[in-house]
Amino acid sequence: MNVAFTDIPTPGLDIALGPWAAAACAAGLGGEVKAFDGALTLTRHGVHIAARGELHLVGDLPCDRCGEPLVVSLGGDVSIVYSPMAALPESTDDEDGLPQPPVDVGFSVDDVGEFDGVTLDLVAVVREWAMVERPSRLTCGQPDDADDEACQARFRALAGAQNTPTSFGWRAPLLSLNLPSED
Repeated sequence: MNVAFTDIPTPGLDIALGPWAAAACAAGLGGEVKAFDGALTLTRHGVHIAARGELHLVGDLPCDRCGEPLVVSLGGDVSIVYSPMAALPESTDDEDGLPQPPVDVGFSVDDVGEFDGVTLDLVAVVREWAMVERPSRLTCGQPDDADDEACQARFRALAGAQNTPTSFGWRAPLLSLNLPSED
């Protein structure tokens, strides 16, 4: 769903979030979205577009360790400003004149909402929000929790490891190497 810059009135444009937004959340989350709600308003600020509002979702994601499905609830305020690519500086040199490395945001820049100065892809905006909100590490339980012990047991069963905490599998030979220190 694209919105043209010229279609955004001065007071702002309220966006109707429908099935397209839930599908964008699912793509950004990397899992199934069971419930989705929110409000999004676009406003113009010079040549920039601000996307503000609130988004909330409940979805299923697999545990990073054992793969069991977990229910996650994400949500909160949204405040993202998009600048036309032509308005961004070509070089981001620091005070010493050295080029700055590109910022690593943890996901492909192709997945974020890119604003060309003419249209803004709202699917990419919502997908970007979901990617940023997704927990970086998701497990069944906290350490010393019964759910965590069950999760570890499922992980060991999946990995084919023995049910002992000292089993390192293929890493054991690497741990016993005496490598020279750089000190």
